Amino acid sequence: MARSQEDLKGLQVCFFGHYDPSYSRNRVLMKALRTAGAQVIEVRDAYSGMRRWRVLISRGITASFDLLFVGFPGHTDMLPAWLVASLKRRPVVFDAFLSLYDTAVFDRKTVSHNSLGARRLYWVDKLACTLARLVLLDTQAHIHYFVNTFRLPVSKFRRVWVGTDEDVMRECGKPSEGDNFTVFFYGSYIPLHGAEFIVKAARLLEEREEKVRFVMVGSGQTFPQVSRLAESLRVRSVEFMGRVPYERLAEMISKSHICLGIFGTTPKAGRVIPNKVFDALAVGRPVVTADTPAIREVFTHGENIWLVPPGDERALAEAIITLKMDDALRKRLATNGHGVFKDRFSIDAITQDLTRIILEIL
Repeated sequence: MARSQEDLKGLQVCFFGHYDPSYSRNRVLMKALRTAGAQVIEVRDAYSGMRRWRVLISRGITASFDLLFVGFPGHTDMLPAWLVASLKRRPVVFDAFLSLYDTAVFDRKTVSHNSLGARRLYWVDKLACTLARLVLLDTQAHIHYFVNTFRLPVSKFRRVWVGTDEDVMRECGKPSEGDNFTVFFYGSYIPLHGAEFIVKAARLLEEREEKVRFVMVGSGQTFPQVSRLAESLRVRSVEFMGRVPYERLAEMISKSHICLGIFGTTPKAGRVIPNKVFDALAVGRPVVTADTPAIREVFTHGENIWLVPPGDERALAEAIITLKMDDALRKRLATNGHGVFKDRFSIDAITQDLTRIILEIL
């Protein structure tokens, strides 16, 4: 089928796997495909093991499509995807997004490095990427990791930013003008977030009698340790909240003076730009996050973001004081950061990137 060099109009894309369609990464990619003019056909099954494979293969074979797109997390869906695509002689794009091996073994440390489980995850990652025509990742730093760890050709990979759904993440309120200076964080409390450094920074600010309120939303792996740390340090300025609906986050971001990214010291922390950074930029709030190779791919300290060394609560506390005392600086970071979002990370921008990538293999 001859195609325009501007869009994917008329293209049938089979979005395939056990992905969660409400997860931000999948939501953004599906919206970008539709914005480009493609018809997205979903072949999805949430069961586990061979039952899921049988259902996916059966539905995939009967579906009509020009391109098979494996959504996140789709590492274990790549074999049935490859079988279906091979039978129908169609290309496969795999949105890896992250390495299961890196995440479980080195970041979250839920699997021992020398175990059979670690080896299995290594080969799941490697095989999934090998079977795909193209593999999508969120940063060049992540691509570099995959190429070197799994010994794969760099030509197989393309970067597609995480972005966010700005139909949801838009300004819907303003920060208060009184003494209640609010710093906002949300996340699933995985190690790369470094939430413990936020609590330590809060304690340092209390010692200096700075009036700062921290709102921390979410739960997850490190939450018990982080909450116990806050209790042991007798931190009073941190308000822990549980999970909240995705749609409510935009309001909470809007009513904050500063939004926080990640501050962990794991290797993976240096390779990712998390959802929370894109969400805050979309809403138009200044962001403080760790200075990493991934963040430096697109951001400049003091111009469109404020960067601090990873794992450094004192630097984080100083950054918060600096931004609290300088309204003009906060406004500049917010305005410029939002401009970068519109230019590079909006649905329109990601649509252009994804369109160019797909046209390469058609």
